[in-house]
Amino acid sequence: MVIRSGSEWGTQYDGGCPTRVAETDREIGKFVEDCWNIEVDVPLIGVIGGDIWRAAGSPQGGVSRLDGNTARKATIDLGELWLDDQRHVVVAHTVFLKSWWRGPVTAIMNSEWRRTWRVAPRAHPNDGWFDLVAGDLTVHQRWLAWQRLKSGDHLPNSHLESRRIKELTRKFPTGTRALVDGVSVGECEQVTLRVVSDAISIVY
Repeated sequence: MVIRSGSEWGTQYDGGCPTRVAETDREIGKFVEDCWNIEVDVPLIGVIGGDIWRAAGSPQGGVSRLDGNTARKATIDLGELWLDDQRHVVVAHTVFLKSWWRGPVTAIMNSEWRRTWRVAPRAHPNDGWFDLVAGDLTVHQRWLAWQRLKSGDHLPNSHLESRRIKELTRKFPTGTRALVDGVSVGECEQVTLRVVSDAISIVY
């Protein structure tokens, strides 16, 4: 069930450590892609790192925590992303750019975090939306924005497009790179994304 504003995320979990444990968002995404490709249900996934884990409060303890009585279970949304004719799963975020310093940058966020950057302060992994932040800033504007990224104070910004989406279709210039959950997956032009609500359950 998609979370409502102000509600506590997740429920107490004492079912023991899941068989599948992921340390990164991309590990989660690759496992989900494998399950989707053979059309089987995605089992419960333990999460001990990555930006979805950060969105859950960065709970410490690793696998031992997942096997203890402080673990929590929650449902998260995912993104089904088509890059030209290749399908990917977006767990925490996807970014489209040619360079961090020149040209347009588009970030689509399911977690508010990208490592130590609080890119989308309103984003939540189970609210049924992804948050889009995009712009083509000057070098000076980028420097000012990046100084504020750790706190999330770069938004609002009249030079940045910032909105919530459930789906997106966009054509990017030739040579645009796609980063899915922090990992480069090559260049793309035609991009289609849709939010899959309540897609999988995780333990953290």
